[in-house]
Order: sequence, then structure tokens, then C-alpha cells
Amino acid sequence: MGAPTVASPVPREQRELVRAMLARLPEFSDRLAKLLTEEEEFYRRVDNVAPEELRRVCRANLERALNSFIEGRGLALDAARKTGLAQARQGIPLSAGLRAFRIGGTFVYETLLGQAGPVVITSAQTVELSSCVWKTIDLYSDALANAYNEVARETSQENGRARLHLLDSLLQGRLSNQLELEDAVRALGLPTAGTFVVVAVENVTRGGESDGRDSVETLLLARRWRSVWRPGGDGETGIVVVDRTEDVHRLREVLGSKSLAAGMSRPFTALTEIPGATQRARVARRTLSPGSTGVIVFGDSPVTTLVASAPAMGRDVVRSVLSGVLQLAQAERKVLLDTLFAWFAGHGSAKETADRLFVHPNTVRYRLRRVQDLTKRDLTDPADIGELYVALESVRLEAEPGTN
Repeated sequence: MGAPTVASPVPREQRELVRAMLARLPEFSDRLAKLLTEEEEFYRRVDNVAPEELRRVCRANLERALNSFIEGRGLALDAARKTGLAQARQGIPLSAGLRAFRIGGTFVYETLLGQAGPVVITSAQTVELSSCVWKTIDLYSDALANAYNEVARETSQENGRARLHLLDSLLQGRLSNQLELEDAVRALGLPTAGTFVVVAVENVTRGGESDGRDSVETLLLARRWRSVWRPGGDGETGIVVVDRTEDVHRLREVLGSKSLAAGMSRPFTALTEIPGATQRARVARRTLSPGSTGVIVFGDSPVTTLVASAPAMGRDVVRSVLSGVLQLAQAERKVLLDTLFAWFAGHGSAKETADRLFVHPNTVRYRLRRVQDLTKRDLTDPADIGELYVALESVRLEAEPGTN
């Protein structure tokens, strides 16, 4: 960007016309500035505020372009780029800048012809001069458009950072004033009143592919659910607008159709509840075993929710209750833990547990006695059973069960 383009010197007769125009540069700069203010509203405003600046820019561009015609050197486009950057940041439409270049090019062409008589410049030279002028206009226009694109990218990045900062403030509870909350959700494209849920999503890879936030957002948009999402290192968190509380069931079904591990808060209506709902959605997501998929609403399983909300305490319970089991060799430890999982899933029935594990009921009874001996817990005592269940759920939620 800004690199000179290859040019060739114009013929001698045309160089004389260009030199004559350069000799009267202040006059022609004023005329071009006046023409721009007459033809283009934005430059009329510039002329009202800073007339000398407009004439200075006109003079610099005219001088640079005319000298390049005479010398046949490369046409530096830095000036056009700087002009484009300045105008884009001031909010001047690209169309106004492009039109200004066309007006300027036409002005140069007509001024040069106006100084020439039929003997000085031939018809063929007139065509050549026209081609040279319009080639310059094209080059300047391209540089201007590139500058506008550059500013647009910068603005998009700045807007994206500002949007993420605003969303973080909402999710983390940094906004407590009702007016600030309403301004924030409005800026994010959400309504200031309605029913909301917070969803915490973690992508789960299957066969080298994964369903990302974009897929979820597309699904929600197809059902006219507005949402805004915050990407993060451990997944993404979104605020979803639902029309009715009943839509939460439909939302859960939609999310369940994807290979996702997702946690949902319960529906709420007050914007001040967003930070708490965010925490609950993330806790709900942690109630899923590592690597598994599904959608869990906060509180679906109170004990598991409690374990997921206090993982450090859960590990303490595991060490206290299952230390004897965890000290076994990995193969034996896995057998006993799997049996205990199946026993809880089978509602404490040895026969149902045996059916789940494809073993004899007596084998199940033997393994359960082994668990009781190692944990010093009685599987007929409700308190002991509760402790074992909490410890087992903590093991299930750990990425590497049984390690410390």
C-alpha cells in the first residue's frame, strides 16, 4: 500500500500544458476546491469549517499528479491512502471521496484541453491524455477504497472488543445499575425485558468433528431465538431470549440434537439475575462426565449439582470415603467402582446390578462386601450410602477418576 505505480512521461506537447497548469497551481487549486464544494455536500461542509485545509489538500494532490505526468515517475499513492484514512475515520462516505477524485480528474482533463489549441495537441494526443488522467483516477480510487477497508477492519475489531467487554460485564456482574444493565443488553441486541436463560456450552469432538457455537447460534436463529455468546477457553456462554417459560423445554431439545455438553440455568426475567444464572449454567455443565454429551438444567440432580459446584470439597470427600478403593491396582479399582455405579443406577438391587454388568448376582454381592470392607461404610445405612453416592459422583465428574 502506498507503493508507486509504473508510469511513462507524457509527450512533449502535453508536458508543456501540464507545466503551464503547474505555474498557475494556486489558482487551479482554488477553482478545484470551489468545484468540489458546489458538487459534493461533504466538501461543502469542510469548506465551511476549514476552507484553507480543503485548498491545501487540493493543491497537494494536483501538484503530485501533474508532476508525475511530466517526470514519468511512479505515482505515489500515500496521499490518497492518508486522505482515505482521514475521511473514513471522520465518517465521510466512500462514495463522496470517489466522486471527488472523478471531479478532480475531469477538472484536470478539461483544464489541460482548455489551455491547448487544435494545433498544439492532436486528436490522438487528446485520447492519450484522457487515458492517462483516468488511469490516475482509477489508481487513486483504488488506494482510497483500500484505506476505507482498512479503517472498517479496525472499527470491526474495536467494536468486537467493546462488545466482548460489555458482555463480560453482564455475565460477571460488573453492572448493577438498572439503567446500565438495560443499555448493555440493548447494545448487544437483546430486549430489556423478557424471559432469559443462560447456556454454557462445551464442544465435544466426535470423529474429528465438533459442533461449535456458530452451529448452536444458527439453530436458535432458525427458531427466532435471539442470543449473544461469549467464547472462552473452556467453552462458550450465551444469553438466550425465550418467549415463554415453556420454550425452555424446546431449547433443551434443540441443544440436545447437537454433540454438545451444555448446562442451562433456570429461566429468569430480571437482568440482575444474569451473573447468578451464568454460574448456575456453568455448574450444570460440569455435572456431565468429561467427554460425554447432553443438556443439563441446573438442579436436575441436586446432589450432583452440589458436587459440581464445590469440586475441591468433592475431592476431599473422595479421599475420605474411597481412599481404600483408590489405593487398589487400577483394574481392581475400576471393577469395584463400576459395580458401585451400577448398584446406584439399579436402585440398590443386586439382581438389576448383575443384569447391567452381565455377571451373577452373587458376584455383585461379593464386590459390594469388598467395597464395604475398604470404605468402612454400610450399604444398609442411609447416611453411609449418602456419603458413598457423593464420593462416587465426584469421581464421575473428575477427568481422571481416582487420581490425586
